[in-house]
Amino acid sequence: MRNQNQFLRAFTLVELMVVISIIAVLVALLFPAVKIAMLKAETGKAKATIMSIASAFKALDREYGGWPNITTYSPQDLATNLFSNPRGTVFLEIASKDIDSGGFIVDPWKNRYRVAFDPTGANSIPNPFTLPAGTPNLIPDNVIVWSSGPDGQSSDNGGSTANIDADNITSW
Repeated sequence: MRNQNQFLRAFTLVELMVVISIIAVLVALLFPAVKIAMLKAETGKAKATIMSIASAFKALDREYGGWPNITTYSPQDLATNLFSNPRGTVFLEIASKDIDSGGFIVDPWKNRYRVAFDPTGANSIPNPFTLPAGTPNLIPDNVIVWSSGPDGQSSDNGGSTANIDADNITSW
């Protein structure tokens, strides 16, 4: 039998509410930091993929001594050559989740990567973005790859505002 002086110890409703409130505030403070970290991780993945795509296209160019006939090849056909080509060389390995239903390689935000290359051998490609006056308009490379970033917008696809290219991810 219990002694009447013994009390059962338990948390009161107020104490539980205080603890739950503190946990909720901590979660609310951490959520933006987690979101920023995830965005940085996705941006890093996109940058790595862009560099891999550019390297793969350069290897394709070296392997075949030039680009396929650009009058008959779409960007999708060029990307297909990275996976399957006459010599059976695999220039790029991409997870199936990173390829859309049209066969294009997509970034973490499901936007298609864009590729431009120099078929003339002059090692210069016109900059695809709207540039401020006086900015050089040629990129010294034979392949450039870019993503329109998290917002999915860039001046190469109709954007016209000054900050539209701020989050783009490029190979140059």
